[in-house]
Amino acid sequence: MPWTVIGQDHALGVLKNAARDGGRLAHAYLFAGPAHTGKTLAALQFAQALNCTGEEPPCGRCRACEKIASGAHPDVEVVGVGGPCNEADHAHTAADSRGIRICQVRRMETVISRAPFEGRYRVQIIEPAERLNPEAEVALLKTLEEPPPNVVLILITEQEDKLLETVRSRARRLAFGGAPKEIIETALRTRWSAEPERAAELARLSGGRIGWAVIALHDETMMEQRHRALAEAEAMAAAALAERFAYAGKLGGSYTKERALVQQTLELWQEWWRDILLIAAGREERAVHRDRLDRLRALAAQCEVSAAVRALRAIADAREQLEENASPVLALEVMMLAVPRLRPNAVAARLSAS
Repeated sequence: MPWTVIGQDHALGVLKNAARDGGRLAHAYLFAGPAHTGKTLAALQFAQALNCTGEEPPCGRCRACEKIASGAHPDVEVVGVGGPCNEADHAHTAADSRGIRICQVRRMETVISRAPFEGRYRVQIIEPAERLNPEAEVALLKTLEEPPPNVVLILITEQEDKLLETVRSRARRLAFGGAPKEIIETALRTRWSAEPERAAELARLSGGRIGWAVIALHDETMMEQRHRALAEAEAMAAAALAERFAYAGKLGGSYTKERALVQQTLELWQEWWRDILLIAAGREERAVHRDRLDRLRALAAQCEVSAAVRALRAIADAREQLEENASPVLALEVMMLAVPRLRPNAVAARLSAS
């Protein structure tokens, strides 16, 4: 089975060469880039290639490849938020954890200190690496400095700037960027049998994230959530401060239980304001939401470029503060104060009523 990651030719080239030639194999890798660009899939297929017993690794058919794909291989583990450790009294707190704990890193150190149980290499995938607690990150640094033999660590992150420089410098960095729209569109049609019009729409909306496009193709709720978030962005752009604060309270109040959903909502707000910015700057052809162009034109006509830039900065600041565990409601209220208010006009009102 060939590597199936799409649009990441440079990263795959490095990994293929390392798997074929052990002398090129680094003890640690940093897979850095946006969500849904193939980082996790690449890590698992790299683990397969390192432990494959077939003729052309990763073959996908041997016992090792199948066990890694199913998460059952004893030498390949994913270390993530809320994962297990060796402390019996921590079981009740793991599920509520907001980060990767030092006890998880200590457990990992114990595991990799032993020779591989079944394969040639022990592979530990830490994801998301930016969620390592400060103590856990310092503990990991020691392992990165003195790695055991036959061990490969893979750190997966969307926010590499949140990792210590000393951690980043001890891993081979591989950048995962957005894939070209044409490649995503073709893959959706040929590999996932998407209708041409649907494939073109999802490729345009994906922002280069093939994983997002594939999920959206099979899960209609993704598009429903998208439409809802964009409608809320438009409504809040015209809302009075009291209404904005009420929305901030509702969204912020759900953050503890729905962190990912809130961040996705704000990411879509950024996309909406970026389209406003592009249209206000005379670059309408680069706008993503082509189905909303009449609405966006009408609103961009009353918005200066500097105002749209201010909105984008405010949303980005709020997302960062949420990641740093600031008060969710307060962070969103501050954002609402900074986002410029646009007046609903005749075009937008007519389209809203239709």
